[in-house]
Amino acid sequence: MLRPGIFTMHDFHVFRQYEFDKCITAKTFPCRWAVDSGMGYGEPLFNFYGQFPYWVGQIFHWAGWQIIDATKANFILTLTFSAVGMFFLARRFWGNRGGVVSALFYVYAPYRAVDIWVRGALSEAYAFVFLPVIFLSLDTFLESRSRKSFFWLVLSLTGLLITHNLSFLMMVPFLGVWIIVRLGKSPWRGVVAWFVSLPLLVFLLSGFYLLPLIFESYLVTVNQVTQDYYNYRLHFTTLYQLFISSFWGYGGSTWGSNDTMSLSVGYLHWIVGLVVLFAALVFKKLINNKSLIILLALMGLTAIFLTHGKSEGIWKLLPPLAYIQFPWRFLGLATFFLSLLSGAMALVISKKLIPLLLLLLLLLNSGFFHPDIWRSISDAQQFSGSLWDEERSSALRDFWPKSAPQLPTDFAFLEPKILLATTEYLKVQYPVVFFPGWTSQVDLFPSGSLGLITARIPLGTQIDLKFIDTPVRVIGNWISLLTFMTLLIWKIKYVKN
Repeated sequence: MLRPGIFTMHDFHVFRQYEFDKCITAKTFPCRWAVDSGMGYGEPLFNFYGQFPYWVGQIFHWAGWQIIDATKANFILTLTFSAVGMFFLARRFWGNRGGVVSALFYVYAPYRAVDIWVRGALSEAYAFVFLPVIFLSLDTFLESRSRKSFFWLVLSLTGLLITHNLSFLMMVPFLGVWIIVRLGKSPWRGVVAWFVSLPLLVFLLSGFYLLPLIFESYLVTVNQVTQDYYNYRLHFTTLYQLFISSFWGYGGSTWGSNDTMSLSVGYLHWIVGLVVLFAALVFKKLINNKSLIILLALMGLTAIFLTHGKSEGIWKLLPPLAYIQFPWRFLGLATFFLSLLSGAMALVISKKLIPLLLLLLLLLNSGFFHPDIWRSISDAQQFSGSLWDEERSSALRDFWPKSAPQLPTDFAFLEPKILLATTEYLKVQYPVVFFPGWTSQVDLFPSGSLGLITARIPLGTQIDLKFIDTPVRVIGNWISLLTFMTLLIWKIKYVKN
């Protein structure tokens, strides 16, 4: 990624970083509107899509980097920081050598390569950074009741939620099981109040994002993202794909088992997991970690099971799971739990054999971490011509306002159109789709099959279109700001470093 240009990928995070930069340049924060999305008619993309990765990318862009380089820097950070986080989490249980094993297993899992080099799923790639921090903070808090650990638990959970809400949704049940098992027979009296306040604080801190998501999502077509191609029933994995197949490709997920991308758990990930579990059950050397090893093995197996068609009953029982769209997304959690479990090999085999284990891991999996097609281009080329048209027309069905009866089939016209001229006013249509938040000196309303902003403007009057926050967004912004300031003051006053 250090060479000039950018690699091809399924997602359009380069475009979203470009649109986010336009928001910031227009002094709009938090960002809500992507002006060039929706084939140039705009969409409320950032009103519903996690913004955290673009905050980080914006820092690199402010430092003078191109948008495509800022995006690559983000991907690099997801690999490096997830490795660091996993090292510290695994070291807590298996020591330094186990930490190294888990960290390398974590970043060299096949699904990590799929996420970055095939899908280009930046938000999901960032989820891998937050997962170790969340479980490390939680486990430390359960042991010591440390306010510092609780503070980082709140921040990391919020970070995951405003980065990739689907990963948050998938992770929460596993987090609950972790709490119950790790607490065991320990007294709950001292932690109940903390765990009651935890979801409340996460909700309040992410209010700027959650309140519009909850109260305004009915205004866009986001509910349609579970239909047709995105119906989860079409994307279950097979046992062959999970455990045996060595296929590698840069295509996508298709109906049935003819997927043209890898859906592998990783040979060493499941084999080492089985070895560790067997050793924990048979050898007394691991007796102190036996319960943890069993817990990690069961969680990893559960995550894998949820990718398979045999789990369809669970998906039907829990309708919100439909928004995950692709059951194989649970490979992310499987990768997390199996990688953490793999670190226990440091307790099973001689330390002289660990380098050989890691070398085998690299030989098997490092070949996945390379691009399909590398485009040696600059920002100017990325955001012009056919590439620009492709980006502007991406993900139309995700956040298109329902005020528009139809999706656009052509790119937006450049100048406002006069639909009607009278002796008193002009009826003018603007190349912007109507959505709550657009305001002007005169009343605005949607018109036409695309629901475009239209206004009756008295003759001789000049108006400005502005996109502002609705009351729900304003309330969410203030709740997040006040909660963050309160947490910060609490951290400074009561939490020791």
